[in-house]
Amino acid sequence: MEELTQFLKNTYPFNKLPEEEIKNLSQFLLKKEYKKGDVIFKEGNKPLEWLYIVITGEVFLEKDNQLVYHLKEGDIFGYVSLLSELPPATTARVVEDSTALLELPKKIFLELLSKYNEFARFFTKELAKRVHKVPQTKTSFQMERLINVRVKDIKLKEPLIVDSETILQEAIKLMIEKDSTFCLVKVDSEAGIITERDIIKKVIAKDLNPQQIKVKDIATFPVIEMSSSEPLFNALLTMAKYGIRKLVIKDGDFITGVLDDRTVISHESKNIIFLIKEIDKAKSAEELAYLYSIAQDSIVEGVLTGMDPEYIGKYIAELNDHFMKRVSQLTENLVGAPPCSYTIMVIGSEGRREQSLKTDQDNALIYEDCGKEYFEKFSQVYIDLLLKIGFPPCPGNVMISNPYWRKTKQDWFKEINRWIENPKPENVLNISIFFDFRNVAGSEALVNELRDYVKKKVKTSKTFLPFLASEAVKFKPPLSFFKTFIVEKSGEHKGKFDIKKYGIFPVVQGVRVLTLDNEITKTNTFERIRELKSKGIFTEEFARDLEESYRFLMNLRLRSQAIQIKEGKIPDNYIDPHILSKNEKGILKDSFKKIEEFQRLLFNKYNLRYFS
Repeated sequence: MEELTQFLKNTYPFNKLPEEEIKNLSQFLLKKEYKKGDVIFKEGNKPLEWLYIVITGEVFLEKDNQLVYHLKEGDIFGYVSLLSELPPATTARVVEDSTALLELPKKIFLELLSKYNEFARFFTKELAKRVHKVPQTKTSFQMERLINVRVKDIKLKEPLIVDSETILQEAIKLMIEKDSTFCLVKVDSEAGIITERDIIKKVIAKDLNPQQIKVKDIATFPVIEMSSSEPLFNALLTMAKYGIRKLVIKDGDFITGVLDDRTVISHESKNIIFLIKEIDKAKSAEELAYLYSIAQDSIVEGVLTGMDPEYIGKYIAELNDHFMKRVSQLTENLVGAPPCSYTIMVIGSEGRREQSLKTDQDNALIYEDCGKEYFEKFSQVYIDLLLKIGFPPCPGNVMISNPYWRKTKQDWFKEINRWIENPKPENVLNISIFFDFRNVAGSEALVNELRDYVKKKVKTSKTFLPFLASEAVKFKPPLSFFKTFIVEKSGEHKGKFDIKKYGIFPVVQGVRVLTLDNEITKTNTFERIRELKSKGIFTEEFARDLEESYRFLMNLRLRSQAIQIKEGKIPDNYIDPHILSKNEKGILKDSFKKIEEFQRLLFNKYNLRYFS
């Protein structure tokens, strides 16, 4: 039993229980061994009487023979049925021999929930995340597989690796022997790649002798790498982002295999790859408009079936990036080649890859010091095409057709300097929109120059970050002294509150301030929180709670907007707390309390008593 007690001490949230309580649990715990194919419980059977924790091995939770969750060591399951007292919504099937589970009786589990708030919060949060996560359509199952399946769960192509000094003729022989269409080339800690296409284009087409060429001379460096623990969805997005067909997969520093697009497609997940390929080769606004409508339907479907808000944001961003890049190419076809380098940037929620379904376009343009008339014409045509496709206009006119958001590099430097030196409300608003910028079309170098300039200016200003932080504490979460929800008393949104203004914005803005303060280059709020944790700015516990609170708020907003769209309404940011379940209300209150704690942290760190 000592072994089981130690296991619980290392398993969240049991490790938050008092040590004596964990020791006491040992008398109630059962350890059971299962073999591959064993069914622990079936979908629709009587409500469960045990909580299950995976000690070793793997378990699939399936609905209608489709994978919903892939559980591994430390994962907990069965609590949805225990808490709801309903039959299980999934079938639990063992998929690996020598799988061991720890089983805790329902009565003891419920006693722990009533005694320990933090322990209970974990399960209510997890329950809320799963309430809407049972897929309903084939498309939804494909999305869920991409998220729940890890790259290492896929059978990867075994890598053929050769030294950089290898003669190409020898590498070709090895490729034929291994029946491989590529080989990896190692140079110190870096890897490159040679494909059949490289050999045809770089050697055969030029009538070169492969016996006189070293592999390093024609290899492409570096290859794009990814950890084997990443979700398959991330691999798919990375392929789409870089326009590549192969990813090198690593476990730590060790290359374990190569994932290619054919392998992913064979895993029933070609939707986004197919869509992006169609976007990239579209020849007109009409074609893109058709693809845009398909993309919007898939996004709404993903939200309604419980797709994680972080992945929804990245999914929307990846699709929109390709639409915008293709529109920039069509625009150049119409107005001619640009006279100098330029970059189209997305800013605001687009820049963070956190768009909601109430989306509009926020973009800006930077170009070298020439071609003012060209870029004026270019920008108008570009925005007109986006509008034709279906992108809504920005109500605040934050678009490159507005001269204010279209400047030369030097003029942007001056404008950023003015914002930082004079942080009045209008400038702080512009900063909040602009400082999450990233490139979607054109020169990446211009964006990097701009980012370096921002970093330098922020470092030299003593008042800028406190002013920015004061915006993050301006709007308090809508909880009364007695912890009831504060809602609109009259008007169109009576009985509701603005979840963006009072919940999402304080997190985004506060995290943005700390990101600038600590020279973090990531733009996504989820990723920024993790980076702040890794730098020691947040404790592991605080980062986890803040991230999950933010995730829950984003999920509520997305779900509400998806329902509005399905009902033919215009989506907004207002939430009616009275229609939430009891569990959701509890989690929402906990989330708001965590945001209040975050605001106190910012208030003290930046001495904001002087800004009130």
